[in-house]
Amino acid sequence: MKIGLDRIDRPFRWMLAVAAVGLLLCILGLLLGAQATICGWVTMALFLLGLSLGAMTIMMIHGLTGGRWGDAALPPLRAMVATLPLALVLLLPVLVRPDFVFPWAADPAALTETARHKLAYLNVPFFLVRFAVCVIVWFVLAWFLLGPTATVPVKTAQQRRARSMGCAAGLVVHGFAVSVFSTDWMLSLEPNFYSTIYGMLEASAETIGAYAVAVLVLAARRSIETMPGGAERVELSEDVANMLFGLMLTWAYLAFMQWLIIWGGDLPVEIHWYMVRARNGWQFVLWLIALQFVLPFAGFLSRDLKRSHAGIVWLAAITLAGHFADLLWRVRPAFAGFGLSWPDLAALAGAGGLWTALFVFALREPERIAAWRERLARGRFANG
Repeated sequence: MKIGLDRIDRPFRWMLAVAAVGLLLCILGLLLGAQATICGWVTMALFLLGLSLGAMTIMMIHGLTGGRWGDAALPPLRAMVATLPLALVLLLPVLVRPDFVFPWAADPAALTETARHKLAYLNVPFFLVRFAVCVIVWFVLAWFLLGPTATVPVKTAQQRRARSMGCAAGLVVHGFAVSVFSTDWMLSLEPNFYSTIYGMLEASAETIGAYAVAVLVLAARRSIETMPGGAERVELSEDVANMLFGLMLTWAYLAFMQWLIIWGGDLPVEIHWYMVRARNGWQFVLWLIALQFVLPFAGFLSRDLKRSHAGIVWLAAITLAGHFADLLWRVRPAFAGFGLSWPDLAALAGAGGLWTALFVFALREPERIAAWRERLARGRFANG
C-alpha cells in the first residue's frame, strides 16, 4: 500500500519538515562533536522508546482489569505500540559507538574498583545479547497486542480467563525486559551507582508518559468530559484522570523510596548520584519536577477540574512535561562533560519529529497496522 502525497496534510508535512531539519542538524553535530551529539540523541531516544513501552504496559494492565479508562484510550495506545520499531532504530547510533556513551565500554581500566567488579556483566558482547533478547520480547508482545483479537470485547468467561492469563504472563516478561534494559541503558551510564528499585521506577515513569499522551489525544478528538465513565454519575474524563493520578502516585512513591533508602542508609557512592543532580543547574530541573508533581496532585483532587475539558488537557500536559523533565534529570547529568546545547534540540526535532509523524499516521489509519501485521505473517509462513 502506497501513501499518496495528496493524503499527506499540512500538519503532517510540517512534522516531516521539522524532523528533516533536526536530522540535518544532528548530522552537522556529528561532524562538529560526535560524542556530544550522541549524548543528546540517546536521551531523546530513551524518552520515545519509553512511550512505546509504557503503552504496552498499560494495554496489558487493561487486559487484566478492563474498564472504560482503557477502552477509550486503546487507539492512541495501539498507535504508540506501533512506533516501537522506529523507537528501537533510534538507538542504533549508540550501538555503533557505545564508548561515546558508556564509561565501561570506553576505558574499563579507568573505572573505580566498584565498577570493575561489574565488568563480567557490563561488557559490549553481553550487552548486545541482552538488548537483542529485550527486542525479541517486545516484538513478540507488540505482535499480540496489535493483533485483531486484542481489541475484541470478551464474551465468555473462558475468553476472559485466556486474555487475563496472557496479559499476566506478558507483564511478567515485559517487566523483566524493562528492568534489564533500564539497568543497561540508564544505570550503567554511571556504573558506580546501584539501585534495585530503578527498573520499577522507570517502568512506572513510562506508563505516566504513555497514558498522558493517550489522554491528550482523547481530549483532542472527543469531548471526554461529557462521555459516560465506568460508574454512575462519573464522566469518562474523571476515569482517565483518576488513572493518570494513580500512575503518578506510583512513580512518586518509588522515586521517594529510592531516595529515602539511599539517603537514610548513608551510602556515599549512591548519594553521589543525587549530589550530581543537585548542582550545575540540575537543581532547577529537580525543582521543576517537584512543581510538576505538586500542581497536578492538587488538580487531580478537584472533581470540577477533572470534568473540565481544559482542565483535563492541562493536567495531562503538565504530567507529560514532568515525565520528560524526570527522564532528562535522571539520564542527562551522567554526561558530565557535555552540558545541554543545540545538539539536544536537534535530537528533539529530528527523533521527536519522526516519532510524532509515525504516531499520527498510525493513529489516523489504524487499519494499516493490521494490514502490515498480516503481510508480515504471510511472509513468515511463506518463508517457513
